[in-house]
Formats: sequence, structure tokens, C-alpha cells
Amino acid sequence: MPTPTLTYLSVKKIERDTFTIHCVQAPEDGELVNAQLIETPNKLLLIDTLQLKPHADELRTYIDSIGKPLDRVIVSHYHPDHWFGAATFRDYPIYALPEVIDRINQMADFVLDYHRNIHGEKAALLIPSEKVIPTESLEPGSMTFDGLSLNLIKITDTEAPTNLVVELPEHSILLPQDLVYHDAYAYFGEKSAEGEYCFDKWIGVLHDFQTKNYTLVVPGHGDPTDASIFETMITYLEFAKEQVLSGLKGEEMISRIKEKYPDYRLPLTLVMSDVMLFQM
Repeated sequence: MPTPTLTYLSVKKIERDTFTIHCVQAPEDGELVNAQLIETPNKLLLIDTLQLKPHADELRTYIDSIGKPLDRVIVSHYHPDHWFGAATFRDYPIYALPEVIDRINQMADFVLDYHRNIHGEKAALLIPSEKVIPTESLEPGSMTFDGLSLNLIKITDTEAPTNLVVELPEHSILLPQDLVYHDAYAYFGEKSAEGEYCFDKWIGVLHDFQTKNYTLVVPGHGDPTDASIFETMITYLEFAKEQVLSGLKGEEMISRIKEKYPDYRLPLTLVMSDVMLFQM
């Protein structure tokens, strides 16, 4: 089947001798979110499913065009831009860490209604009509997928309460999903179960990534990049933390971060960070 013409999505391919990573990115109205498709000689593995229905549907069309069976879908964390599209893949096994499954179950109705209200008359076209929640439990650790070694790493209290990071250790590749944003404003609206800000834990994880000598980093938002992105993210989070701890909130906080990073995309995440930290 020929590669389809894509209306919404863009694809960056990272090709190696025995596998290809397709970084499939939504446009900015879909939050620049990435779905990572790992193609091995015999099958496919999808990490995350995008958010808006037209984007998820086009992702499925793209996957079907490759001509290999989709073995499974993995959802990295509970934020809706990563699992709403699961409705398009309801006929495949959908995996997530147990904590992610629990969190999606807790939040699904609320976030679906919230996004339907945002989109108003267009909601039926953009937001799935039903919640499709991962049912297959995933455990951290090593796994082999069609001969490719993967390391599944659970990270807590950073960008989300629980995030799944996927490492290809034999190839020095990291798929950190939303632990890394590239040229986009990173969301920092979560607190720990103890009510603490998550900046320090997140920064510590990024420092740990710096010691691993990754040559390729494929983020959750924005284009694939290299390990220099960790220092960029650390600096961004330290600046955001400084604004929050100084008492800034609302438009004053958002404007300060925009002034510091005027070329970044996705200002919506700054608005969402403010709402979740200070208005919920």
C-alpha cells in the first residue's frame, strides 16, 4: 500500500539497520504531540495515540499503509493528548502501567467532558465519543520486541504522576515522551501526592539522563533531537520553578516565561499549567 498523503500529521523517520522509529507529530491544534511507531522486520509497536480524532484516524491510516501488523499499543501516561486517540485503536491490545490505567479511569469522564466543552459544536468531530482505556497491564523492565531490546522505565512525580519512558539501550536511543519537550513550552501543572511541586524531581531525572550518553532523543512534543535537550529542559524548568516560587501566577507568570522563550511553540501548556497549579 502506498504511503498516504497526510493532511494533518508530519512524520520524521529514524532508520537503523533492523528497525525504524516513525515520530508522528500532530499540528499545534493537537498540541504538537508525538506518537512513536517502532517498526521492526515483522511488526509494529505504537507508543501513544494522539488526541484529536482526525489526527488519530490519520495515524491509523498511516500505520495501515506500512503493511505490517500492529502488535500492540502502549500509552505512556494519563494526559489526554496521549490517550484520547486510543478510541481509534480499540481493536488492538492497549497497554499501560497499572498506575496510568488507574489514573485514566479516575480522570477519563472529567477530561472528555472538559475537552468537549472547549470545542463546542466541533466536539463530535474532534473528541472521541467514548472512553477507551488501556486494559493490559505493563510492568517496567526489559522486554524484547521482534528481536529489538527495549527497556521500560517508570518515572513518578514529574510531568505527570506516572510516566513511561522507553529506552533502546543497544542503540543509545531514548523515547522519554513528555519528560522532554523540544522548542515547545513544557507543561508543569502537576503536584506530587504530598502536594509538592514536581520541578526538583523532574530536573533530577533529566540530570540522570545526561549520564547515559544517548545519541538520539525522541520527545513527546516537538522534533527528534540529541542529548543537549536535557540541559535545555533543565534550564527551562529551573526558570519556571523560579517564577512559581516567587509567587507569580496567571498572565504574569505566563508572560514572564514567554518573554524568556519567545520562539517556543504551544503556549496552551502554560495556560494549562497555571490552571492546574492555581485554579483547581
